Amino acid sequence: MNFDLQKFYKFCSELKIETKEEGLKKMGKLLGTQTYVMSEIQKGLDEDVHFFVILKGRQLGITTISLALDLYWQFTHPGWQGTLVADTEENRDMFRSTLAMYMEGLPKEYKIPLVAHNRNQMVLKNRSRLFYQIAGNKSRLGQGKAITYLHGTETASWGNEEGLASLLSSLAEKNPERLYMFESTAQGFNMFHDMYKTAKRAKTQRAIFCGWWRNELYSVDAASQLYKVYWDGKLKAEEKEWVKEIKKLYGVEINSRQMAWWRWKMYEVIKDETLMYQEFPPTEDYAFVMTGTSFFSHTRCTESAKISKKRDYANYRYAFGQMFQDTEVLPSTERLSQLKVWEEPVDTGYYVIGADPAYGSSDWADRFCIQVFRCYANGLDQVAEFTTSELNTYQFAWVIAHLAGAYKNSTLNLEVNGPGQAVINEIRNLKRMASAMGGAQGKGLMDVLGSMQNYIWRRNDTLGGLSNSIGYLTTSSTKERMLNYMKDYFEREMMRLYSMELLEEMKGIVRDNGFLGAPGRGKDDRVIAAALAGVAFAEQIQPRLIAAGITREVAEATDGFTPEQIATQSTVSNYLKRIGLYGQ
Repeated sequence: MNFDLQKFYKFCSELKIETKEEGLKKMGKLLGTQTYVMSEIQKGLDEDVHFFVILKGRQLGITTISLALDLYWQFTHPGWQGTLVADTEENRDMFRSTLAMYMEGLPKEYKIPLVAHNRNQMVLKNRSRLFYQIAGNKSRLGQGKAITYLHGTETASWGNEEGLASLLSSLAEKNPERLYMFESTAQGFNMFHDMYKTAKRAKTQRAIFCGWWRNELYSVDAASQLYKVYWDGKLKAEEKEWVKEIKKLYGVEINSRQMAWWRWKMYEVIKDETLMYQEFPPTEDYAFVMTGTSFFSHTRCTESAKISKKRDYANYRYAFGQMFQDTEVLPSTERLSQLKVWEEPVDTGYYVIGADPAYGSSDWADRFCIQVFRCYANGLDQVAEFTTSELNTYQFAWVIAHLAGAYKNSTLNLEVNGPGQAVINEIRNLKRMASAMGGAQGKGLMDVLGSMQNYIWRRNDTLGGLSNSIGYLTTSSTKERMLNYMKDYFEREMMRLYSMELLEEMKGIVRDNGFLGAPGRGKDDRVIAAALAGVAFAEQIQPRLIAAGITREVAEATDGFTPEQIATQSTVSNYLKRIGLYGQ
C-alpha cells in the first residue's frame, strides 16, 4: 500500500493545535517522535503490515499526530468506517474536540463538509465516518461494524478483554487500505503488554517503541546552568546500561545534553526514579515496570540473558496417548516446543524439580510449568523447562514422572494449591499401574517412581501443631520465603538461569504495599516453578551436597566425557524407550 507521508505532513502543517506555551497555533514542524512513528507505519504498510502496536512515553505528541491521521484517513478514503476508542469518557470528549478544532482550521481545499458530528460519530459528505467508543463500556466494542480503520488510545488502561476480543473480530482482514493502531504508555504487565509482545513476534503486525530521546526538545543547552548542574561528565551504573542498550537496539547515541535533561526531569519534576522510568522509559523493558519496587535486579536479568543467548538447547514436545505408556517425547521446532533442554541427564547428577500446575487454559490463564535444575553444594543450574497452557492434570503428572525418571536422583517440589493435590494422586496412580503391569515395563516404571524423592515440608496444621506434607502450599508468607531464596541465589550468581522467558517474567515481579508478584495480567508461572525448586534446594538438597563436598568443580571433574560414558548416558527423548514403555 502506498501511504504518501509527505502529503500527510503537508496536511498536518495546516492543522491548528492547542499548545501549553503558545496557545492556538498551526502544528508546523513535527517532533522527531512523531515523524519516527509515522515513518515506521509507512514502512509497515509498504511491507503489507496493517496492524501496529505503539509503545510510548509521556508527552511525545504521538496521540496528537495519530488523531491527525484519523482525520486524514477519513478525508482520503471515501466510504470508510473508522473507530476511535478512548480509555475514558473524558478522553473521548477531548479527542472529539481536538478533531473538531482540526476541522475548523483547515483551508477550503482540504475540507470535506461535515454531515454530522456528535459524541458518537463524525460523518463526512464523502460517506466516511469515524465512530467514537469508550473501552470501559460494557457494550461489545465494534459490534455490528465492519471496521477498516482503528485508532485505540491508552490501550493499557482499557481493562476490557472481552471488548478487545470483540473489537479485533470486527476488523477487516483483506482490505488493502486497512490500518489499525493501538498506542499507549505501558502501565505494567497487562493485556497491552501481551499485545506488544505478540506484535514483536508476529509477521503481520509491527511493534513500535518510541523513546523520550527521539524528542529533540528533551535536551538542554550545553551553556546553560541546568547543564552545569546536572552533567558531571560521567554516567551512573544504571544509566550506562540503558545508554548502551539504546545504541545497540536502536542505533541512537545519547549525548550529555540529553542526559542533563533526563536528570533534571527526574530530580526536579517527577521526583521519583521508578515513576520517571515509567513515564519516560529509555527502552521498552523499562516501560513495563509498574509502580513499586522490582524484586529481581533488572541488571542481573539482562546479564543472564546475554549468557543465555549463547547457550544451545534442544526442543521437544509431548505426544500424549490414552495412557502413560502410550506417551512419546518427540523432537520439536521452537514454535511448537513444550520442553527446552539445556543439559541432558547425567546419571551421577543430583536434581531438583519445581512444578507449578495451572488453574486455567485461556491465553491469560496460568500455565503448567516445570523447572529442572542440576544441584551442587555451591549452587544450581537450570537444565530443562516445560511449559504449556494446553494440558490435563493427569498429563502434567505424566510429564513430572517422565522428567523425574530421565533426571535421576531428583527431588520434586510441587505446588499443592488448586490442582496440585490431583497431580499427587495421579503420581500415586502411576505407581499402582506399575505394580499391576509387572514384567520389565512395570519394574522400569516402578524403579523411577520409587526412587523419586518428594520435598517434605514441615508446616502448621489446622490444629496448631506441625505436620509433614508433600509439596508446598503457597500463601503470602510462604511465597515471600521461596522467592527470597531464589532472589538470594540469583543475585549471588549461585543460580544460573538460561530461559529467556523466565528472565523476562522475573523483570515483572514487583513488591508494592505488601503485594509481591506479577501485577495485573503479568505471568509468574515460570518464576514460581523455579522458586519451588530453589526452596527445596535450600532446605533439603544443599545441606547434603555440602556434607558430601559435591561442588560444581568436583562434579565437572567426575562427570567425564569418554565415548563409553557418553554411550551410557540417558537423554530426555530416549528415557521412556530405555525403560521399555514405548518404541519396542
